[in-house]
Amino acid sequence: MRNNRRVAAACAVAVAALAGMAVFAAKAFSRPGTTGQLPFATTQAVADARFAQFREARVAVGGRCLRVLVAATEALREEGLREVRDPAPYDGMIFVFPRDTRTEFTMAQTPTPLDITWYAADGSPVDGTRMTPCPNGTDATCPVYESKRRYRYALERTAGSASPGALGACA
Repeated sequence: MRNNRRVAAACAVAVAALAGMAVFAAKAFSRPGTTGQLPFATTQAVADARFAQFREARVAVGGRCLRVLVAATEALREEGLREVRDPAPYDGMIFVFPRDTRTEFTMAQTPTPLDITWYAADGSPVDGTRMTPCPNGTDATCPVYESKRRYRYALERTAGSASPGALGACA
């Protein structure tokens, strides 16, 4: 009888230890604060093979439904559209941050001029500008682009294709 109690106690301790390790591992590998959400995207799926590390979504800008690449993690936001000459079949890339930010953008290793529009958490436009290519530069040597106000989302599109209006769900 004593051995059964000892075995049961040892099992309970082992289960508790495993549960604690699972919680620790989840916290250690999740890197809180680095992933953003895109609540008004109507669909999200894995992007085509050329952009396989990204997801794609459909979002509306000024009533027009766009197919965009989603950069929702720190690593994907850093990668952005570097070395991309034409994002087709996508209309651009949306950068999604976990909270309002003043993160700056560069065009390092980006060969094509882009328009960027920054949006508040509610999807209202905050600021926007045209960004000049800096295909041979680095983040340290290329011009920096920043919004005049804090924002939650940034949408990059090929220069000349940006349209005014709020960011929202496709109808």
